[in-house]
Amino acid sequence: MRASDLVTQLALLLPQVTDKLTTNVPVASLTRSGTVVTAACSAPHGLEVGAAVSISGAVVPIPITSLTRSGTTGTLVTSTDHDLTSPVAPTVTISGAVEASFNGTFSVIQVRNRRTITFSMADSGPVTATGSPRLEGGESALRQYNSAYAVTEVPNPSTFRFVQAVASLPNPIGTISARTRARVSSTVSPARAVAAYTQQSRDALWLFAVLEDVVASKSREIRSDAVDNIQRGNYFRQQVTQPFSLYLFIPVTDEIGGREARDVAEDLFRQICRAVLHSKFDSGLAAGRQGTVQFVGHGTFDYDPTSVYVHSYSFQQTVDLTFDDTVGPDLDVAFREVVLTQFPDLELGTGLANLVANIDLDDVPL
Repeated sequence: MRASDLVTQLALLLPQVTDKLTTNVPVASLTRSGTVVTAACSAPHGLEVGAAVSISGAVVPIPITSLTRSGTTGTLVTSTDHDLTSPVAPTVTISGAVEASFNGTFSVIQVRNRRTITFSMADSGPVTATGSPRLEGGESALRQYNSAYAVTEVPNPSTFRFVQAVASLPNPIGTISARTRARVSSTVSPARAVAAYTQQSRDALWLFAVLEDVVASKSREIRSDAVDNIQRGNYFRQQVTQPFSLYLFIPVTDEIGGREARDVAEDLFRQICRAVLHSKFDSGLAAGRQGTVQFVGHGTFDYDPTSVYVHSYSFQQTVDLTFDDTVGPDLDVAFREVVLTQFPDLELGTGLANLVANIDLDDVPL
């Protein structure tokens, strides 16, 4: 596997699950024209055309055509299909109603169908909502703005544009943020990363990927110290482990015990896993993308109370060395025809002429 492939995936996926490794710029609005979305930021974004940016916090609203209450049961009816189901949506969030009692997050009683949901609410106040109520977060995961994009245009320092393929989506609402300039890199060793690191501000975490030594899995059937003893007459399959570790640098200032930094590393464990665990990176061998990334362990790697806490997350993937990765057999040339010449026995004086047999192996057999 290649470190560049690992860094590219981390830089793409991590900003979608955490804001700890990016520069985060508030987005005042996202407005679309067809598939082109314009992001108006509350501060300069520092992006250039072609740069990667992740949108976070955008909520796609679904208009509600009917919002009523009967006792402690509220009922909403949406104008378009929602994507909620009872097992995965224990609550619903509603906003935009004039009556405050209809706005908020409520426990779902039942998802009756693709447009009707009942929920629990207080048995008091109005029985019918007015205004422009909307259901938040009811869209499919495939119809969202929260994802990674390539910047296609930068009209000014506070505005950028990108392409979002689902042209029918309404403009989103919510507390939207643009996550830019992912702080992810790689080095040949963790010691090199520590040596190259310079003091950062408290919120500027960095992640370094390090590919470790590749090892062959030792056969449990070999009664020697050899890795394996496969011969050419055997089916060749040797398993190789490709390990790597991710080193998270957390700036600290006079933090004697390191507890807070260690807790930050623990909190980020799930997000790190969501960026690499069960992925398949190209092994560079004939098998290509074969084994999935598995978790090995994580823990403290280094700590300087005056500057930085370093935490390591270890992973590995396995791949098979196959016959296509070997020297292979000696080169052979295919037979195309065989010429057989028979001479007469001159000593016996048979007087027979030469007999020639030409056998063409490309002929279609009878």
